[in-house]
Amino acid sequence: MFKIYFNTSIRSLSRNRIYAVINIIGLATGITAMLLAILFWRDEESYDRFHENAPDIYRVTTTLRPYKDKEFETVGGTGQMQGAAFKGGIPEVKNYTRLLGGDFFTNMIANGKTIKLRPYFVDNSFLDIFSFPVIRGSSRNALEKVESVVLTESAATRFFNSVDVVGKLVEIDADPSYQKLGRSLVVTAVIKDPPKNSSLQFDVLFSFPFMRLSFEDNNWMMSYLGTYLLLAPGANVKQVTGKMNRIHEANAGGDRERYIKSFGYDPEFSLGLQNITDIHFNPHKRFEGGEEAGIVNGSDKSYSIVFLVIAGFILMMAAINFINITIAGSIKRSKEVGVRKIAGGSRLQIIGQFLIEASLLCLTSFVFSLLAVYILLPVFNQLTGKQLFTGALFSSSALAWFALLLVVLVAVTGLYPAFILSKFRPAEVLYNRIMRSGSGTLGKALVIIQFTPAVFLLIATLIYYGQMKYMHTINLGYNPSQVITSGVYGSRDYGAALRTLKSEFAREPLFKSVSFGGAGYVRRYEVNGVSFELFRKTGDENFLPMMEIPLVAGRNFIASDADKGMIVNEAFLRAANIDYTPGMPVQLYDYDQRFGRDIVGVVKDYHYASPRTPILPMVILMNKESDGDFWVKVDQAKMSAAITALGKIYTKAMPGSLFEYKLMDEANASDFVKETRWQKVVTIGAVLSFVICWLGLFGLAHLSTYQRIKEIGIRKVLGASLSNIVLLLIGGFIRLVIVAIVIASPLAWMAMNYWLRDFAYHIDIGPGVFLIAAAMALSVTFLSVSYQGFKSALMNPVKSLRTE
Repeated sequence: MFKIYFNTSIRSLSRNRIYAVINIIGLATGITAMLLAILFWRDEESYDRFHENAPDIYRVTTTLRPYKDKEFETVGGTGQMQGAAFKGGIPEVKNYTRLLGGDFFTNMIANGKTIKLRPYFVDNSFLDIFSFPVIRGSSRNALEKVESVVLTESAATRFFNSVDVVGKLVEIDADPSYQKLGRSLVVTAVIKDPPKNSSLQFDVLFSFPFMRLSFEDNNWMMSYLGTYLLLAPGANVKQVTGKMNRIHEANAGGDRERYIKSFGYDPEFSLGLQNITDIHFNPHKRFEGGEEAGIVNGSDKSYSIVFLVIAGFILMMAAINFINITIAGSIKRSKEVGVRKIAGGSRLQIIGQFLIEASLLCLTSFVFSLLAVYILLPVFNQLTGKQLFTGALFSSSALAWFALLLVVLVAVTGLYPAFILSKFRPAEVLYNRIMRSGSGTLGKALVIIQFTPAVFLLIATLIYYGQMKYMHTINLGYNPSQVITSGVYGSRDYGAALRTLKSEFAREPLFKSVSFGGAGYVRRYEVNGVSFELFRKTGDENFLPMMEIPLVAGRNFIASDADKGMIVNEAFLRAANIDYTPGMPVQLYDYDQRFGRDIVGVVKDYHYASPRTPILPMVILMNKESDGDFWVKVDQAKMSAAITALGKIYTKAMPGSLFEYKLMDEANASDFVKETRWQKVVTIGAVLSFVICWLGLFGLAHLSTYQRIKEIGIRKVLGASLSNIVLLLIGGFIRLVIVAIVIASPLAWMAMNYWLRDFAYHIDIGPGVFLIAAAMALSVTFLSVSYQGFKSALMNPVKSLRTE
């Protein structure tokens, strides 16, 4: 029986090749999008689950008020004291490890090579708690001694071209702990590189006692490093959290009093626990880029959701195409169903026949989709920043998800059309009394449902594109073009290095201008009794002219301003409620030190940081000694030669140090890498959705003209013009698309307004976006349907009236 159904299905599909091809292309496109979305989602959900102890590994979190006028926030950090106290005072805590690192790098020297590596400072228990396999040496005491070093496999290979490096000596360039230790470090173990789905990414592990040689902190009110606890299986997390807070209160009393005295308020610390598998989606960083607690690749669950929703839209559109075309073409299959029923075929057998046809189409589409995913995976990785491998397609869990998707797809696309077709009554069919399919309420509703997400994605794409264009072209208030930035870092003689740099820079004709200072940071200050956050940086007399930052009052720095002069922006004057007069003195207090400066000039507000964030009040201080950063402006045509010259001077000033630099305009552009990637994802989703809609409308229009062929012939005989007939066929589809536009537009407006809230500076959503989207949707509809309309309208009416 199955063989008969199968052969019949093959013959039926071959007779209706145009509809089969439309369905296969649409379904293959939708399935491909969904498979890629599933792979992306599975990769995101897999983070940190490879650890053997993952269910029992928890990070200690701190919830506090950072300032007295701020809301509570949760950060993924503690101080140095909590871990040992919790292990000693809470029976459920079996082990702990502290972790400092993530947002800084170190230059390590070994085997005559200097390499930039990402370090972690951890306790000896780190390798016992986390599952990073040791391939050389032992994990038991790998970080027990202060001079111990553990290298990853790739780091060891880069230094020694081998992983057999236990016992090898390494050095660190300009590191304060290394300078205090006074001897080389010893490699005690080599471990596998952290997998890509690990929230902890590092190249080298140093012992925590090594870090404490230069930085020891016993303050219980701190929250900057990661503390991870290994709990006993089945431990009650709520009870452990309560015990943690009681221990903290018992030990932090003195530190809390000093904090209140210094900062003027109680931050109301409370501790919590976060399972390691939750960290990827909730990294709880102290601030953007603040990754001292080791989490360097946090994500947002909304990315997976958005991707799955877009892929779901595309697949839904393809499935609606299938259903609509199948039902609309039912009149061509009605006699077949009638004859089968007269011949004794049961409704169940007819349903089985059509389900087999749907299964063949879905299975064929699925095979093409697997091939497409295999081919497109490198492009997909580049688009999303992932590193998925083709082997991920054939893992047991992935195949299970794919099989489930196939079963659901067959059920959705096959069952309803099969039930509709199997309901035909033989008498009605054979006497041509069956109503024309595809013209009912359900068919119209499906077209609307199909076009609504397509229009939604189109509007979202246009707004997304507009916002990104705005961010890339926004007037920053300064000119970053042709400016190279670098700096003097590490524990070294800054004065000697800077003197060499200044001397050499002055003799280099490739450099148009050079400025020394500090890149800056955000800190809260009290000015004239008003407390607010401001951006604090240092600079010299060359900074403003080089960056082309205009002064709106006062003057630029002069040599005599060192250690007493200050330039502020307009936002500073507003925040401090100051009426500026040249040279006016101001007292600044940061709860740590109080100092006075004279405001010698005021600059126009400019985007010193990302334009996604608001412009804060800013102060530029002029100090006798630079904070270590410098900026060099060069001619674009001589950029390559200037970078080479800068590298030679840098190496001369700091022998053995790696020369690193950034081009300011490229660094600014890199701030929007994630948004640019998702702009491409949304754009591709919108394009694919409209391609599928076009295919569906083309198929429906083809069937509609077939069903109305005699009507068209009669209208022509009665004198209907070509335009009358074309408008008759197009009008119904246009009305449905207009309904979809009306539904999608307010939904897209609300969603994109919500998204734009993440940007301090953003575009306004005007009516033009919706008009463009409507015009594009209606154009696609017109192009899809008009071809069939013109083709049928140009047919000989005699031939039309003879067609059965």
